[in-house]
Amino acid sequence: MKLAIIGTEKLPVPAVRGGAVETLIDMFIQNNERHPLLELDVYSIEDNKAERTSRRFHHTRFIYINSANPLNPFYSFTNRLCLKCHVPFYKNIFLMRTIRELKKRDYDWIVVENRPLFIKPLRRQLGSKVSIALHLHNDTLNPDRFYAQSVIHQCDRIVSVSHFINERVKAAADEHDVQKMRVLYNRIDTSLFQPSLDAGLSRRIRKQCAIPEDRQVVLYYGRLNVGKGVLKLIQSFDRAVQQNKALYLVLCGSFPNKKEYQRIHPALERLPSNAYCVLDYITHEELPAYLSVADMIVLPSLWNEAFGLTIAESMALGKAIITTNAGAIPELIGNGSGLIIKADNQISDRLSAAIVRLAAHPNLRKVLGEKARRSAMLRFQQEGYLDELLEKLN
Repeated sequence: MKLAIIGTEKLPVPAVRGGAVETLIDMFIQNNERHPLLELDVYSIEDNKAERTSRRFHHTRFIYINSANPLNPFYSFTNRLCLKCHVPFYKNIFLMRTIRELKKRDYDWIVVENRPLFIKPLRRQLGSKVSIALHLHNDTLNPDRFYAQSVIHQCDRIVSVSHFINERVKAAADEHDVQKMRVLYNRIDTSLFQPSLDAGLSRRIRKQCAIPEDRQVVLYYGRLNVGKGVLKLIQSFDRAVQQNKALYLVLCGSFPNKKEYQRIHPALERLPSNAYCVLDYITHEELPAYLSVADMIVLPSLWNEAFGLTIAESMALGKAIITTNAGAIPELIGNGSGLIIKADNQISDRLSAAIVRLAAHPNLRKVLGEKARRSAMLRFQQEGYLDELLEKLN
């Protein structure tokens, strides 16, 4: 079987510059290296570091596309304007040059990673003989998108990362296209995200971050913005720490822009200075060690999450999780693997109550963490990820 995976125009593959989608493509590549199942070609933007890294792989061919063009800013602006005005125009240099390369080869399947607007140009240029699948990571193909139904119609498969996203796509499709849809959960590196048995490591990290030994750590990680519930978390923690002085808040992440900083930082300054810390940059490889200090992980997203990699990672670490009922989160947490609260007007009260409750009941934290770990190991291990993708395509 011959399979082509088309990455995004933003970041290269292998994922030397990070990126959630790119990291997942890496998992497909690594699966095929360990157990070669197919002839795999990956189309990526040019990047010197990625190209050097790609030489380590023996069962994947990387086709690097030079997407540089002085008109890119103009095309980007025009694309955004046309989307806003519901005008069916889309121009992308990376896609155009990728199509040129695709025409030189024959594939059983072409998998497009998270770019619905790539589908129509691909179908127009490659015709009906090639099978095209869209691997959808975000809520970008739903009844609110004017192009959704036509994109769905031109796909042979739509593989969504959660049932939540799958239902959103179904709502935009006509009845004849619903049978094209499948669900494939994202995967994580469970060998990296696993419970730490090294008490000394946790003590060293607590000392490094100046976290007092007698404090219970309430930890959040991810982007520090309002949509992820960070402001609500800080406000809720302020209430909780007034009830339990032993609580300590750790925020692992950075502010994406000045606006988010200005909205969130004043709430942080109202907390007791000895009750919190912010860890700005931690590499993905170092992250599990830092998360090991948490007594509970709180991920109170207000957005309808398409999947939630931080949820899956926290579950694999065997941590007690407090989160919300936003998007796909409830289906990931499942029954009894965490505390799920409503993301409504009462979220602050519910969040502070949940923090206080978990702080007071270590046995409950232990039970929730153990159930979360078992569930994550059953559903989110990266081994078999490529096999399942091929199963969904057939």
